[in-house]
Amino acid sequence: MDLSDAELLEVIKNHGIDRRSVMKLLGVGTAVSLGTGSAVAKHDDPHPPRIDSHYGYSTPNADDIPKRLEPDHVVELHVIPPNPPEPPMFHFAPSGLSVDPGDIVQFTFKFPDHTITAYHPAHGFQRRVPEQAPPFSSPVVNAGGAWLYRFETEGLYDMYCGPHHVLGMAMRIVVGDLSGEDIPDYEGKFEAPSPLLAPFSKEFLEHELHDFTAFIDGDNEGCKWVWLTPKEILDTDALDPENIQADDGKVSFDEVLADINRADVTHEHD
Repeated sequence: MDLSDAELLEVIKNHGIDRRSVMKLLGVGTAVSLGTGSAVAKHDDPHPPRIDSHYGYSTPNADDIPKRLEPDHVVELHVIPPNPPEPPMFHFAPSGLSVDPGDIVQFTFKFPDHTITAYHPAHGFQRRVPEQAPPFSSPVVNAGGAWLYRFETEGLYDMYCGPHHVLGMAMRIVVGDLSGEDIPDYEGKFEAPSPLLAPFSKEFLEHELHDFTAFIDGDNEGCKWVWLTPKEILDTDALDPENIQADDGKVSFDEVLADINRADVTHEHD
């Protein structure tokens, strides 16, 4: 016969074991809720905040960062509104950043519906982070919120925004001092073994757009992809690792746009 927690405690008590002894058997700091019949762990103090190697640390309020997680750098996630015929541009600011191993970077969400996600085979993409780096990603954080990540391993990190990846929202972080042979092959290589994908190129997206709309009557050959692409962003001279490490260790989105001849650099940031 199955007994409820309350009935079980009564049986044990009747056999000479008091409730305090039962509590010790169940574990220090454990309380039994007799009303629900379930055991609930009780903690006097909340767990101290920490940055997970896979999931980082997120908060709905960027002004409410725990002191022990004070960031060394801040990156903002922005959108430049459409300026017809130019489409909106989703981007990181800065788009290139140089940090030291162990530095914490705060990503502040100026607009909603963004992520910060590593190019990693576990996410279906060509690896564009160091071998030791896990497949980290933020959740989708609300506007006004923030996500923190500690970049432990020296190397080159290319990242993208999941919802806006196809619209060219990508950035690069250099961790440590990289030069010469320290720069990985993927820095300038945008090919991935099947079934993985490389950062989307204009040619790839136009091909997919054509195939997707092939059922429509009429000739849709020559479809044009008007948005930026992550390959265009990451392949700019502005985001060469040595350029990112120069001067103040930052490369603005405007500097990246200046290297893309089909981008209108006259946009105003919102």
